[in-house]
Amino acid sequence: MTRFIFPFLLSLLCLCAYGQRTGKSLPDYVEAAKRYSPLLHDYRHQLQIEQAELRRLKTLYTRSRLELNGDYLFVPVLTKDGGQTSFRWNAQDATDYYGYDLGESSGHLHAGATWTQPLLGHSSYKVAQEQSRINMDMARNHIRLEENQLERAVTEQYRLDSLNTAASLRSFNLQYKPRLDLFVDGGMQTGSFSQ
Repeated sequence: MTRFIFPFLLSLLCLCAYGQRTGKSLPDYVEAAKRYSPLLHDYRHQLQIEQAELRRLKTLYTRSRLELNGDYLFVPVLTKDGGQTSFRWNAQDATDYYGYDLGESSGHLHAGATWTQPLLGHSSYKVAQEQSRINMDMARNHIRLEENQLERAVTEQYRLDSLNTAASLRSFNLQYKPRLDLFVDGGMQTGSFSQ
């Protein structure tokens, strides 16, 4: 029996505690405004982009790199040698063909590797690093300014709404309070009666 009563009482206690929970407060609204602000998200993404760009520039200016490159040029033709029309990737031994003149162009293959080590890149990286630091400081300042503006706007809206709600509630409650009126009437009334 206690096995069923304890979970029932615990559930009832949780429901009562949930029902007693108050509405959102001003800090909750300010935090939500900061969390969902598209402008703040943009500034934070700018910081991330600037950091990634700085890492890319460090690699470009200070690290060696190996590049593999190559190309293959072929001159395909349609040959009519032996009385049959056929496609060939390269017509070096063809005598009757349609395509590029072999005297003008022929196929070739090129493959290579290039290793590059920047020798004077550290000074360029220092300049890029300084520019990046300035850009990140500007983005952080924009974030602080936007957060302050959001906090001020939400606070003003919250106060206006709170004042409006309180005034509406007072106005609504007035209809249920007793009223005491003083009514004074004065004047003269005459009439004429026949007979």
